[in-house]
Amino acid sequence: MPNRPIRPENRKLLPLALRSRHTLSIALLLLLMGCAPSRALGTDCIKPTNLPPSENGEPRNISGLKSELLYYQCSGTYERDIRRVIDKAIAYVTERARKGGKLALVLDIDETSLSNWEEMKANDFGLIENGPCELGRPDADGWRVPESPCGFSAWILARDAKPLDTVRLFRAARASNIAVFFITGRKDDDQHCVRDATTGNLRKAGYSDWTDLILEPGDYKSTVEQFKTEKRKEISAKGYTIIANVGDQYSDLNGEYAERVFKLPNPFYFVR
Repeated sequence: MPNRPIRPENRKLLPLALRSRHTLSIALLLLLMGCAPSRALGTDCIKPTNLPPSENGEPRNISGLKSELLYYQCSGTYERDIRRVIDKAIAYVTERARKGGKLALVLDIDETSLSNWEEMKANDFGLIENGPCELGRPDADGWRVPESPCGFSAWILARDAKPLDTVRLFRAARASNIAVFFITGRKDDDQHCVRDATTGNLRKAGYSDWTDLILEPGDYKSTVEQFKTEKRKEISAKGYTIIANVGDQYSDLNGEYAERVFKLPNPFYFVR
């Protein structure tokens, strides 16, 4: 579960025409590389300036930090930083696949395969673990966003977390016949509602034909890092070689049982 500040009132409540052959060549190159054009900044995407410096001995002002996080996302820098990592991961797994073998790719889910940006923004970067999550009307692509502070558990069940660029890596891996395992710190429940919702959200986001989706049991007591290491060990014991492990947290990546690790940016929260 993401470690984000818990809001005080919710301590129990735990995103022309081409004019020359040269221009056409560049456009085709960008398309083949999977690069999307930089997003246009909206009128509400304003770079924070003139933020007061930290006073001697004090940490950064939290209001200024939030402004910087909002701009990091809305300016497209966050997406570009993710894309750079995914490009490297795709290059590695496709080259590695040529050597053959029983190969596997391991992916985290939150802030790796799916984005909880809309939930984080609605909560002003605080974590509301339980409680309702009222969503607005679907957009043209069928996605809904919270209209007010949103409980994370309800957000998961809503199945409206959008895909991150990791979906490109997923598709490249499957095209190379690499098995994909999702390992997540999301805790399953007795009725498997979280598993069903996560499965539905992944499919809606464009993921399909993975080998396994592994969630923490509801009664698991150790750390996320230990759980994920144990599961990678089990995958390896089945004869797979995990050629790449991708996550946004060091707890996703620490431990053994992967040839390469790829760390995605996440300045929004951390998980031990």
